[in-house]
Amino acid sequence: MPLTVTGTQGAAANPWAGEALRQIGSLEDQFMRILITQLQYQDPLEPVNERDFFAQMAQFTTAAQMQSLNNNITWLCGYLVESHIGRSLLEAANLIGKRFEAVVPDGAATGVIEGVRFSSGSLVILSEGQEFPVESLVWIGGAAHEGE
Repeated sequence: MPLTVTGTQGAAANPWAGEALRQIGSLEDQFMRILITQLQYQDPLEPVNERDFFAQMAQFTTAAQMQSLNNNITWLCGYLVESHIGRSLLEAANLIGKRFEAVVPDGAATGVIEGVRFSSGSLVILSEGQEFPVESLVWIGGAAHEGE
């Protein structure tokens, strides 16, 4: 079965061409399509220099390895963020039932920690229907029933 390669004339003028090329497939597929097109349209009297060919192969290999590295780093970063969020929430759960003092714009707030959660990407404590960022805490005391 013959391989048919369509021309690329006008691809730069089409604003969707970049997105279409990203959706074509893997780097290996894209490289093979480019290579076949290049070989198909080369001048038979001046074929591709083997040095240029090997340079292209090296560039392709580098690009494939960089894509793989990028995918691995993206996965690792996601894992670390999820792990950190979970660990922070579990550690903050130990604060439930403790008395606290926090610095707020109006001065200071005190109360008993009723819960903890993430809100807008940061860890907050809940007390009497209000949220206080963990960073605003200046004191955490014993359990609420102690000393009463």
